[in-house]
Amino acid sequence: MARRRTTRRRRITRRAPVKRRRSRRVKKRIGSKIKSQWSKISAGAGALAAVSNITSQDMAASTGQPIAARAKNFANSISGRIIGFTPFKNAAGANTPQTISLEGMFNKYTGIGIGMLAYSMIPAKLLPHKGKAKTLGKSLFGAGLISGIFAPSGNPHSHNLISTTRAAPMAVTEVSYT
Repeated sequence: MARRRTTRRRRITRRAPVKRRRSRRVKKRIGSKIKSQWSKISAGAGALAAVSNITSQDMAASTGQPIAARAKNFANSISGRIIGFTPFKNAAGANTPQTISLEGMFNKYTGIGIGMLAYSMIPAKLLPHKGKAKTLGKSLFGAGLISGIFAPSGNPHSHNLISTTRAAPMAVTEVSYT
């Protein structure tokens, strides 16, 4: 009898499937995009605050009008308050005077900016977003100071620093209470 040749079979071992961890890169990527864009966001917020501060009272004249009329009023307000020239003479804000006054420098935007800067300087590590608050606070504070120079004043007796005409003197009356 012939001997049977035995072949050794290789035993196949089954491995457990490899579990792959899900990466959380999506959230980190979004967060890092916001972090990297925060200076641009802050600059945009500062510019918006400045434009809003300068045109706040003048845009009320074009409420309810078409967008073209509002755009003309906006251009008249910005250029009229800053350089004294109104490009659209027949628009709603054609008589906008040049305004340069130190009274408007301390407004709501400078207050918000100072508050955010103060928040960023608190020496506690538990407070969130101190760096972002500092960046936005500097932007709003600077925008409030600069735009406040050109913002319309609520005081009827304010002096325009460029104009040589004086404001009307206030009437002084004596009142006696007996």
